Amino acid sequence: MKNCTNCQAPINAGDAFCSKCGAKVQVAAQAEPKAVAFQPKTVQLGPSPTQAPAPKKSKRNMKGILAGIFVLLAVITLAGYFLLNRGSSDTINLEDYIKLEFEGTDGEGSIVEKSLSLNKKNLDRDIKKKIEAEGLNTENSNYNIDQLVSKVKFSVYKGDELIEAEKRKNLNNHDKITVKLLYDKSDLEDMIPGLHFTGTSVTQEADLIPLVGFDPFKGFYPKIKGISPNGSLSKPSQFEGKDLDFIAKATAKYGFPFDYYLNGKEISSNDPIAVGDEIEIRLNESGKNALKEQGKTVEKGKDSKKYKVTLADFEEGAYVTSLSKVDEDTQEAISKNVEDAAKAYAADRNYKDLPKFEGMAFAAIKDGVDWGGTFDSKIPQLVYVYSITDTSYGKSKTSYFVISKIAVIEQVENHGKANVHKKPGKTIQTFEKNAKKYDFQSMSDENDLKNYFTRNIDTYTYTMDDQLKSLINWTE
Repeated sequence: MKNCTNCQAPINAGDAFCSKCGAKVQVAAQAEPKAVAFQPKTVQLGPSPTQAPAPKKSKRNMKGILAGIFVLLAVITLAGYFLLNRGSSDTINLEDYIKLEFEGTDGEGSIVEKSLSLNKKNLDRDIKKKIEAEGLNTENSNYNIDQLVSKVKFSVYKGDELIEAEKRKNLNNHDKITVKLLYDKSDLEDMIPGLHFTGTSVTQEADLIPLVGFDPFKGFYPKIKGISPNGSLSKPSQFEGKDLDFIAKATAKYGFPFDYYLNGKEISSNDPIAVGDEIEIRLNESGKNALKEQGKTVEKGKDSKKYKVTLADFEEGAYVTSLSKVDEDTQEAISKNVEDAAKAYAADRNYKDLPKFEGMAFAAIKDGVDWGGTFDSKIPQLVYVYSITDTSYGKSKTSYFVISKIAVIEQVENHGKANVHKKPGKTIQTFEKNAKKYDFQSMSDENDLKNYFTRNIDTYTYTMDDQLKSLINWTE
């Protein structure tokens, strides 16, 4: 029998409360039986097998261990750096004050003379700031910025090659130039007790003008003064659509940038130029130097250009040099114009009868003869012969006059226009229509007329029509 835990009165089995004090009867919890798993026992029959190796330990924490090691090393490195430098507040890094300047073009660059130095102004400013910030006692110091800078020397390397900085003239763009500082650390620190100096070297890429390859003759067309085959090439008027400002500047500083060759020989001012001649224009050293200033260079194989002279290149056109090349329409127009000029010539001299056409010839300049100009007789020309009979005094007298200096000139249809080289158009023939510019010469008879042609036989080759040949008995 149990007793009440409150009043110690006896409690009957099964009572939930004490019959005396009414306290709740506490029933002790019964422990649950433990479950035992059934494990069948294996009986090995035969020899005992080899024992299996123990499983490997897990590596899942390896990465964390390595990361921790790296962090520890970084902390140690930083601590060492600041310990060695005793804090950045009292340290000057000379690398921050190195001055190095480059000039020139890619492949021919150099270090600017006297540019390799320490920035004395900035260095002096920062030293004074640190002295003030650290409260350093400088009463007994011998600090002088000029003296300090003089104690720092340099050696310069292009890659691993030691070079003489101001004598090297063949630097390429982006070459790595290393400047090594040479100084006695204690010597500098003795000048300013309490201040420390660091810095060993600085590497800088050469910053040069990049050379852009281009064709300097793209769009080149010559301008040739005069008339072919007696034209002349002048400088630099032969450029159309090119940068004449470049030519002017290049000429002023270096000399004229181009050389010209005619049929393989350098052109002189007196060399005549004709349609079909080959002009070669070459960029000379003056031109190359001027281009480099602008960051340009000639593309490989394009430092010269050969050009076949065309009719469009001449300011005035080209002479027709033989009778066979004169168009029928042009010859007919000339004949009509000359006939009117002959009538006017006879009328001015009070001849009653009209002049009679006696024939014509074409005078071509012989090889090796120096040509004349427009106002010279030595040009290829048509020659017309007329006779006139004078009956004013009751007698009939026949004389002759020659009309010459009638040149036929070919031009392209778009002559003088900006797009003449791209669209020259068809070839047209022109001639001087103003008869006052013709040459008139009187001849007394057939012999005098024949002498007119024979005395010029060293200059001209004459092509005569049959009528004129018969009149003066001309044999070629």
